[in-house]
Amino acid sequence: MNMTNIRLIVFDVDGTLAETDDYYVEKTASIGHKIIPFVSEKNLKKITRPVVMAGETVLHGFYRLLDLVHLDKIISKVHSKYSVEKEYKYKEVPGMRKTLKRLSEKYMLGIITSGGRQSTEAFIKKFHLEKYIKIVISSEDCTYIKPHPAPMLKIAEEAGVKPENCILVGDTIFDILCAHRAGAYAVAVKSGFDSLQLLKLHKPDLILDTVNDLPKHLENL
Repeated sequence: MNMTNIRLIVFDVDGTLAETDDYYVEKTASIGHKIIPFVSEKNLKKITRPVVMAGETVLHGFYRLLDLVHLDKIISKVHSKYSVEKEYKYKEVPGMRKTLKRLSEKYMLGIITSGGRQSTEAFIKKFHLEKYIKIVISSEDCTYIKPHPAPMLKIAEEAGVKPENCILVGDTIFDILCAHRAGAYAVAVKSGFDSLQLLKLHKPDLILDTVNDLPKHLENL
């Protein structure tokens, strides 16, 4: 694996730059605690986390089926509206902003998301990422979403680089498949939805604990 020729690094948002999984676990545990108050929210979080993770994987598969019949954009709009109804709801992955700042000094940075443009722009605005993220490809910008290679091919074209000079960083197997099908490198992070076993099964070029480990790895090449 030779990543010394990288010019563009592209990131997924949910589970990679934003802690959406923790949000859903906390919400589920909070609801569960109201139903069974004799179990603490702390213990409920331990119980609900694997359930939420498994559910997200199934949901991603269902979303992929919607994509094939071009109904995904309806779901994307609902997700986008929910994420920014009052303000962007999700927290950032700790250290994410410093990591993007560091990487932006050497690489062009972009975002590919299966979510809508409204929620993605709200995310960028909330965490003041405008100076780092130069290109965004949302579900509204492509006919197909991940794991189809179209989003990766489109962002590479807009950046004026070849896919083989790109890295796609994400937390799900759909990110891995999207990158490899487009001819780009796939970096999987363990901070999001899919399990380590599932990520390994799809053979990413690199697996990291979080996005914050990427600068150090690239510097050591």
